[in-house]
Order: sequence, then C-alpha cells, then structure tokens
Amino acid sequence: MPKPINITGKHSGRLIAIRPIGKDAHGKISWLCRCVCGRFTVVPAGAFQCGRIRSCKHHKNGSNNPNYRHGLAKNKTSKGHPLYATWCGIRARCNDPNHPRYKDYGGRGIKVCRRWNSFSNFLVDVGERPSKEFTIERINNNAGYKPSNVKWATRKEQNANKRSSPTLSWLC
Repeated sequence: MPKPINITGKHSGRLIAIRPIGKDAHGKISWLCRCVCGRFTVVPAGAFQCGRIRSCKHHKNGSNNPNYRHGLAKNKTSKGHPLYATWCGIRARCNDPNHPRYKDYGGRGIKVCRRWNSFSNFLVDVGERPSKEFTIERINNNAGYKPSNVKWATRKEQNANKRSSPTLSWLC
C-alpha cells in the first residue's frame, strides 16, 4: 500500500493544505484547507492534488459584482486589503533604488517573483495573516520573495533569522 503524500503547506488555487483530518467512507484521506478568504474547508487529497478543488467556493457569491475580489469585501478594492501595504513594501524594498532599505534587499540581489507583480496572486500564495502578531518572513534570507520561500512568522521567530543575529558556533 503506497504511503500517503504529505501536502501540508501546498497550494491549490486559493487553498492551502493545513493538515490531514482522517479518511472518508471510501478510505480516501481528507485535508483541512484554508482559503485566502479565511474560510476553512475539507477537501479530498486527490481532488486537492490534481487541482479539481481550488477554493472554498465562497467567491462565487460575489461573482456578479465587478468589484468583487475573492477574500475581500464586495466593495473593497485590493488597496483596501490589510496586506496591500505589505505587498507594496516588499516590492518597493526590492525594486526601488530610492527606498531607504533597498541596499538590504534589491541592492544585494533579493528579488520578487514575477507572479507577485499581481496583488491577487500574492494573496493567493501567502493567504491571510494568521493574526496581527505575524509578518511575512523569507525562509532563506539570501533568496527572494516567492511562494516557496516565505512563511508567516512572529517577530521573535524573525529576529532569530536575521542576518545581524549572532551565530553561536562556539556552542557546537
């Protein structure tokens, strides 16, 4: 019998897999997933992996409204979203030589992936902020901003991952 595949943290459209929650009546593993709109849904692993289920379907409720964006209030634009300023800041630090922090980001080769030229793609990839204590962190500080290299982290977690943090090699 094949070993179940771990899809924790993987994306399928607007969904991100959180954790397995058990098997259905047919013995298939189901996963708890979080949609970019903040809602949770249970999805069969196979449907998630092949992309057959890509959202919580909540976005269909606003599909007749031309101003609707999945995960946003029906009359809000991207600029009204709480993560819009985060997205703008990431792009400015990496792309604008006049930004005060450019030397620490774009100046040392940190780039933002092309996919994130669109705020909606950024939102789909990172999901909603778990709480106000969390900010975006690059997992590898020498690599750029892209879906596989970012996570939500607390300030304490981020401080441990800074380039300026002292290494304690003498303890090894």
